[in-house]
Amino acid sequence: MLRQTLALALAASLLWAPIAAGQTVTSDAEVLRGIRQVEDGDYDPAIVTLDAAARRLSGDPARTRDLSQAYLYLGIAYIGKGHEAAAKAKFREAVAQIKDLTLSPDKFPPKVIDLFEAAREEARAQAQSAAPSPATTLPAASPPKKGGGGKTILIIAGLAAAGGGVALAAGGGGGGSGAVSTTPTTTLPSEQRNSQTFSGNLGDQESRPFTFVATKTGTLEATVTWQDRQIGLSLGCQVQDPPYTQIGTSNRTSDTTARLSATITANTYLILVSNYSGRAGLEPFTLTVLYP
Repeated sequence: MLRQTLALALAASLLWAPIAAGQTVTSDAEVLRGIRQVEDGDYDPAIVTLDAAARRLSGDPARTRDLSQAYLYLGIAYIGKGHEAAAKAKFREAVAQIKDLTLSPDKFPPKVIDLFEAAREEARAQAQSAAPSPATTLPAASPPKKGGGGKTILIIAGLAAAGGGVALAAGGGGGGSGAVSTTPTTTLPSEQRNSQTFSGNLGDQESRPFTFVATKTGTLEATVTWQDRQIGLSLGCQVQDPPYTQIGTSNRTSDTTARLSATITANTYLILVSNYSGRAGLEPFTLTVLYP
């Protein structure tokens, strides 16, 4: 009930300050789509849309402003879902792209600004703690004595790498909270459907998207299983390309299983596995997708 109330309050606060006509927040159509979904209170579709955009833009150094906006509105979508830790992680990613990024109180509600500023301070503290220490100059080693087994002193100054943010890896890719393994597509003659299996690990407040291509109309059946009975993973599915039609979300069918079933047509789809359990640590999962 509390999460629902928070989502409604955030949606109301964003509705009075939509993107003004002619205001260029981003030039990327997919990011704009995700922003509109956030403003409409469609947080689950927005997370899928913006995460896909962020993964695509992250490989282009010339698109840092668009990437920053994708991370910013991902954070706002997570606030709408009540997942503040994930929101702050995305805000840190946004600041990493544009160091002087600020939010206007005329456009964003206090809840968003407060979490954004907290994330900025955390990013600044991480950068300071990871700053390299100055190299120490040691006295020159004395020449080795004749006949002795002389030693050569090698001084290496190391640099610590600064990092921060939440891992959202693309389906079939490594990185994030653990590598993801993917089985090849298998056609099942008896059901005339294709089958793909994905596996990996998810930390709390993490989501991971996977892609599949349906070649005809038929039934999608996706099942995710995990180990810890005290937590719950979930599934969401949408068309990958605009207008990003939502297909459905999963129902929990046992202590360690959730299933999504829907009728789909020939198209490319994104299916998202999410972990918002509130419990620390990585949870291994296996996702099985049957599709026409």
